[in-house]
Amino acid sequence: MSTTDTTTETAGPGPAPDRCITCEELELARVRDARPSQTLPLPAAALAGLPGGRTSGDITRRRLLAGGIAGFASVYGSRLLGFEEIFEAAVAEAAAPAQNCLVMLYLAGGNCSLNTVLPGTGAGADYAAYTTARAAIHRQHGASGAVVGSQDIPGAGGALAWANPVVSSGGGGDNGSPTYGLDQLYGDGTAANSRLAFLPAVDYTPSNFSHFDSADYWFAGGLTAMTTGWLGRWIDQNGSATNPLQAISVDTALSKAIRTSVNPVCAIPSTSALGFSMNAVGGYGMPPYPPGPSAADINAQMAALGALQAGASNAYLRRSRATYGLATDVAAAGPTINSQTAPTVTYPFGDLGDKLKLTAQLLAANLGTRIVTVHWGGFDTHGGQVTTQDPQLKTLSVALGAFQADLAARGLDQNVSTLVFSEFGRRVQENASGGTDHGAGGLMMLAGSRVRGGWAGEFPGCKPADLDPTGNLKVTTDFRSVYQSILTEWLGGDTSGLLPGSPFLPGVNRHDGQGNTLFQ
Repeated sequence: MSTTDTTTETAGPGPAPDRCITCEELELARVRDARPSQTLPLPAAALAGLPGGRTSGDITRRRLLAGGIAGFASVYGSRLLGFEEIFEAAVAEAAAPAQNCLVMLYLAGGNCSLNTVLPGTGAGADYAAYTTARAAIHRQHGASGAVVGSQDIPGAGGALAWANPVVSSGGGGDNGSPTYGLDQLYGDGTAANSRLAFLPAVDYTPSNFSHFDSADYWFAGGLTAMTTGWLGRWIDQNGSATNPLQAISVDTALSKAIRTSVNPVCAIPSTSALGFSMNAVGGYGMPPYPPGPSAADINAQMAALGALQAGASNAYLRRSRATYGLATDVAAAGPTINSQTAPTVTYPFGDLGDKLKLTAQLLAANLGTRIVTVHWGGFDTHGGQVTTQDPQLKTLSVALGAFQADLAARGLDQNVSTLVFSEFGRRVQENASGGTDHGAGGLMMLAGSRVRGGWAGEFPGCKPADLDPTGNLKVTTDFRSVYQSILTEWLGGDTSGLLPGSPFLPGVNRHDGQGNTLFQ
């Protein structure tokens, strides 16, 4: 999301601006100085889990495309790859024992951590400092009223609280879902009962408060100019030379985080529906018109047509009807494999829900995918923060809960973890526009069934004496330390050459006493 104004941007300390000039936060996360090397048609059969089989004879171009195309992938690689070469590699990798996968969710624009996780009922001096600094936009304790409320985080002794927009209605919050929310993922905060770890003050030092520089640093995994992403270098070191589906950006362009130098990766913005449909616009709809028949009606008719026997001498008709049959078989398999959770799992309406639903579908297709990136949101809340941040926090909390439930229903949750972050936090002091300006010490979260949930990073306090010289939260965890833990504990491999300074970066210093690890 971008915002535009004629005012001058002031990042960090100084006069509060109204809005940034053309803050293209989502665009900053995308590779724009390289074009895709090729476009790969995505067979509907592949996204349905290859129901026709996984042998060499089953995954020929003709056979896979006979069931229709669900979408297209923009492939970024060092050479052109053959269609069958790609799917043979994907099938071969998928045949290996289940491997861990990472979903990277970037919250564009600089999410305000202090209005997501704030001082709780037991943090007297910190909470007083928080409400003083944020007289107009602070959260109160308890239920929401004229002021948005918050709920103490279990196991934190009242030190910290979840803002009600990320808390389920079942937990006393405002996100509108009785079952999905950060509170539900977090549980009681113990390793045995928590699927969410949070680190409340993650960044790099010294922070420079720039969308441009910070986005590049976070996606590169270092504080210098780099031509590849931190996860892209991992793919170069550990990935396939022929399977671009090993790392996917659910976007119109590639995420800088998975940009490689050698091995292929791809971007997939969306997929179309499986099966047959009829366009009821322009005179081509079937009766009744409008609105025309349902997709199920049309697929049933096409399946019946495919079942009709063609004469022995009419090879073309026989092939056509076999194609109809294959396409409807794929359409029938698709809901079972890719939407098996409905109606028990309901994603929130909108872009994030759609992207995470597609992510679960891609992982369920079992095509050797190890990394998926999702970019979402417009968190550059220089003005009207409560009315702009809170709806996004509600969507985020419900979407993460639905995604985790979807993964569990598909039997994937033990091998998928989700990293959530923004390029920086916001200043402690609100501005005159009811918002906050670029700051430091943002919130980072990890979700997953094998994540060591709990309070995983120190909170530095928000009293004036506890802030850094620029009036921001002190950074207690370097983002590269979290990356190092993800690489060593989850994805595996040698971090030397992947992160500058690794493997000698400081470890994560957990507040909750569960050691310095992020995974079980």
